[in-house]
Amino acid sequence: MILVLFGGLMSGLTVGLASIDRLSLEIEAKGNPEAKKQAEKIFPVIDNYHWMLVTLLFCNATAMEALPIALDHLVPTWAAIIVSVSGVLVFGEIVPQALCTGPSQNRIAVMMCPIVKLLMYLTLPISWPIAKGLDALMGEHELQRYNNDELKNLILLHSKAALREIDQEHLPEDVLGLDHL
Repeated sequence: MILVLFGGLMSGLTVGLASIDRLSLEIEAKGNPEAKKQAEKIFPVIDNYHWMLVTLLFCNATAMEALPIALDHLVPTWAAIIVSVSGVLVFGEIVPQALCTGPSQNRIAVMMCPIVKLLMYLTLPISWPIAKGLDALMGEHELQRYNNDELKNLILLHSKAALREIDQEHLPEDVLGLDHL
């Protein structure tokens, strides 16, 4: 059970931390003290993207590979396979990933970042060189920034949606000047 839960935590954190939009959190942190505190705890981990990724994947793979070996000593081989696959699928992949990418994503990330940092340092002899190799081969994971045209289109899309929310539905779009969007 410990191996499944640990592997599940690593799986959930891999998807959850990798999918945090740094730019959105950075924008939210500008006007929200709570988001600023969250960002200060999350950024040091996600800013070392490849190191974090390699650490979490290494820990997950270690737990998932150890699981059938441990189960094989407790139950017959066929049962070890069934229990291992079922447990990993439900409690090691589906549930943790759903939790870590859901509405509590940032809160979970804040709680787990100290553990992830600890694991990064514990696995440093393996994870750091692989991460540096990924940085060299693929470039460092960069923050998504918008160019002027992309930003203009983003503002137009949000403006159109905001106008619709204001109950402007009774006006035709050409009156609002949005018929070209």
